[in-house]
Amino acid sequence: MKAGSKILVAPLDWGLGHASRCVPIVQFLVEQGFGVIIGGSGDSLVYLQKRFPNLVSVELPSAKMNYGKHGMISLPFMFSMLRFAWNIRREHRFLEKLVAEKSIDYVFSDNRLGMYSSLVPSFYMTHQLNFDTGFMNRFSARMMKRLHRRYINKYRCCFVPDAEDELSLSGKMSDSEMEARHLGPLSRFYGKTVERIESNFDLLLLSGIEPQRTLLENIIIEKYSSMPDARLHIIRGVADWAELSLPSNITYENAPSDDRIASLIVSARWIFCRSGYSTLCDLAALGRRAVLMPTPRQPEQEYLAERFREKFGFVTVAQDDLPQADIENISYDSVWKYDYWCSLSELLKL
Repeated sequence: MKAGSKILVAPLDWGLGHASRCVPIVQFLVEQGFGVIIGGSGDSLVYLQKRFPNLVSVELPSAKMNYGKHGMISLPFMFSMLRFAWNIRREHRFLEKLVAEKSIDYVFSDNRLGMYSSLVPSFYMTHQLNFDTGFMNRFSARMMKRLHRRYINKYRCCFVPDAEDELSLSGKMSDSEMEARHLGPLSRFYGKTVERIESNFDLLLLSGIEPQRTLLENIIIEKYSSMPDARLHIIRGVADWAELSLPSNITYENAPSDDRIASLIVSARWIFCRSGYSTLCDLAALGRRAVLMPTPRQPEQEYLAERFREKFGFVTVAQDDLPQADIENISYDSVWKYDYWCSLSELLKL
């Protein structure tokens, strides 16, 4: 890629994870002299607009995902997948017009399957090339993998935001015989100088798709409401939500800055969070372990939670078990020394 060119960076809008891991990519491209345009939708676009107020941004077509209370076997999820499939074609048609209107030279898509162009080179990034993580039978996993590859092949190159071999965080999720370039784990917090704050509190990092995000929030609030001597701070992961009425030992913020989030993560006693891949990369960058509560019946998160428990010493608790879990007596080694690295210079070799 040639410095001085215009590049559209477009992350998927299922939560903030894809947008937040694009932060180091956008920073790197700006530093290298590229004219970066941010493409997105929903809270993820709002987050990137606040993070990069001087960059041009465009709103892309979106198909909201809803896992329902029963995850991937629910009707809301099935309808969401139909909307998602339709949206792939819609965002592709939108992109072709946008490339011409904005004189875009390159497109970088983080898991947006329809952001490939017939007019300019397009690049795709994903940490999931393999769907055989224990939830699907082999036939279903093979079909999902084949469909995903069909779209990936429309792009010039596929990037994996993970390390290889022993340093891999995603494990067999990123295993594939197809050609892909590894960038190393990506985190908005990597290399940051973080200020520690008073640490007599626990931290809940909320993220992900509704209604499971709110279900988890309600469970944890109920637990800490019965523990008046324990302090809990919640990062809600949403931009504009109604005020909460909470007991005095529970506080919250809706959408704090990255610096504030990093300070809370490194300073908290215990951390509770989903096992989304971007969240795990953030914890690796900041050197913290956590109690992982995978989104129910979301196979990617269930696999990652188990992998991080076995390989990296995290604690896992199923959401359905949380009401009976003994949070007050939980114990684990909160400090995590991961040999973290990334190599964004790979982006310039194309």
